[in-house]
Amino acid sequence: MIEKVKKFVEIAKRDGLQIEAILLSDVDHILFEHHFVPEYKRNIYSHSKSFTSAMIGIALYEKKLSLDDHLVDFIKDELSEEDYKRLYPITVKNLLTMSSGFGKSLLMYDERVKGVPDGFTKYVIKNELVEKPGSRFFYSNGDTHLLTRVIEGAYHESFITLVNEKLFQPLGIRTPAWEVDMFSHCIGASSLYLNIADMNKLGRLFLNGGKWNGKQIVDPNYVKECRKKQIDTNNTSWLDCGYTYQFWKVDYLDSYRADGAWGQLTFILDDLGLTLSIQCPDNGDPAKVFESVKQNIFNS
Repeated sequence: MIEKVKKFVEIAKRDGLQIEAILLSDVDHILFEHHFVPEYKRNIYSHSKSFTSAMIGIALYEKKLSLDDHLVDFIKDELSEEDYKRLYPITVKNLLTMSSGFGKSLLMYDERVKGVPDGFTKYVIKNELVEKPGSRFFYSNGDTHLLTRVIEGAYHESFITLVNEKLFQPLGIRTPAWEVDMFSHCIGASSLYLNIADMNKLGRLFLNGGKWNGKQIVDPNYVKECRKKQIDTNNTSWLDCGYTYQFWKVDYLDSYRADGAWGQLTFILDDLGLTLSIQCPDNGDPAKVFESVKQNIFNS
């Protein structure tokens, strides 16, 4: 695949594709890296969700929670008795699979720009459940944010402190910026800023079954489950053939990917023992990039 990626760089230049960087790696090494623009730490948008997923995998490995645990038990100090009963059906697995039951997108970019005066958590949980949790996929930043609160409740520590200690530091990612609200609760779903090499480390961690430098970090069974489709998204695109635990299934060798707006991607290609990361500019034309990647890299 190295030669395909190298050839893709030339095709991208020829066709004027809007790409900032591309990187191919195996578990232990970067095999090829090319920057079309000077390197910088950029907003990786919803690719951030997969880092939050890794934190759930870490908590599972450290036996701090289970996927069947209920959201309310991690934030009960912030809930009225009525809210506790209303939100009780939501499990950690429901949040991971974007099937909380709120039935609408919450904490999306436009909402946050307008301001969330009561904080991210209250903004989400004030909404009524309109369907049975687990019954339907509905993409929402709110579900992912609530996973950060599950982590905080499990450890009794801030998510930002925990993610730096348990994930970024072991991976050699130096304290990146990540959006928080006025109560210092991390959004978890977006607005993490990383360069492509650090973004790709998540893919290498999952490619290696949750191990980094020989040390198990993420629960290995959780990593296996992340490879499987956990819920149907009712789409048929090669880039969207089901959702797993804050990753998307890909119709190529049973692969899956972390995905952020405008083309911030990490493909985990287990069958090939490789990961491929791509960063693209905001307001570009990622559809053209995706089609070229499919035709020139993920071809037979």
